[in-house]
Order: sequence, then structure tokens, then C-alpha cells
Amino acid sequence: MRIIAALLCVSLLTGCSAKTPDQAPATPGGATATAGGAAATAGGAAATPGGSTGTAGKTGPGSVGVVDCGDDIGGVAPDRTYGKSLDAVALPVIMLEPQDDGAGRLFAKTGLLVRAGTAVELTTTTPGVTIGWGSPGPEGTTIRVPACPSAHEWLAFAGGFHVTTPTCVPLTIRANGREARATVRVGAPC
Repeated sequence: MRIIAALLCVSLLTGCSAKTPDQAPATPGGATATAGGAAATAGGAAATPGGSTGTAGKTGPGSVGVVDCGDDIGGVAPDRTYGKSLDAVALPVIMLEPQDDGAGRLFAKTGLLVRAGTAVELTTTTPGVTIGWGSPGPEGTTIRVPACPSAHEWLAFAGGFHVTTPTCVPLTIRANGREARATVRVGAPC
């Protein structure tokens, strides 16, 4: 019986860490929102997720990082402290309290919630600000989450915002060929 239990554990762990084609990093970019909420790309065609640019792990300012689907910490639906954008991603609506990260910057820890099966991209252009989610996950000015499969409706990734001073962080969010803007209060009002 112990052997069967051990084999089951090994097969579950192996299955969780294996990459599948569904977990390939996605590139949802290229869309711009119009006043009516419809989206179009610069070339007029709908933007579609695909491709695999970016890197995992610490990447830094001006770079693109891709979150690993295996870094999902558990499917939780957004609660009242999160606001949904494009029905694909949920970000905190409460003011985050950044703490000294020991490297001369501040870090505001917050989860990123992403609808399962939806590729998203988040970008900040604020000087001195980087974003990152995953374990340990990428950090940069653009973070992509591929269309991760899940038995849950939402995935959750640990991470947050690195800033030089408390600030309002504007984000551009892209998903499903659309684009939206959001702000996150990292120790300062927006």
C-alpha cells in the first residue's frame, strides 16, 4: 500500500511540473482600446495570444518576463479587495503598504489573479517601478502570463510591485485582443 501511495505522489508531482503545449508563454499584445470598448491592432487585425518571448526569473527594468503556470498558488476568485479588468485579470483596489526590500527599494506584496485559460500581459512605464509574479518569477516592466489551464476559474500568483518611492502605478493590461488601463496604489493615492 505504501508503494502505491509513493508511486501516486511521484506521478502527481511529475504531472504538475511537466510543460505542455498549452503552457507555452503567450503574447497577447498589440491591441488598443477604443471609446466603445472594442479593440483593434495597429494593422487592423485582432491580436491573438501566441509566441514565446520573454524569460523566467529575475529580469529587471525594461524587460519582458513570462510567469510559469506551475507557480499558481491556488485558484481563488477575486474578492472585494480586487477589481477585474477585461474579465481576465484582477488587481488590488486597496492601498498596498510597501516595505523596505533591503536593496534600497520598496516592495508591495500582492497576488495577481488571472482567469484560467486566458493569456494576459501587464506593462508599467513608470520610472523606477518593476512588477513580478511567480516563484521566484520574473521581474520587469512587462509581465506575461500564458493561458494556463486549471480546474479552477481563477489562478493566483504571488508577487507584487517594486518601487523606489510610494507611488500610484499605472498599468496597461492586454488580454483577448483588448487593452485596458488600471492603477494600483502602492503606498500613495492615485
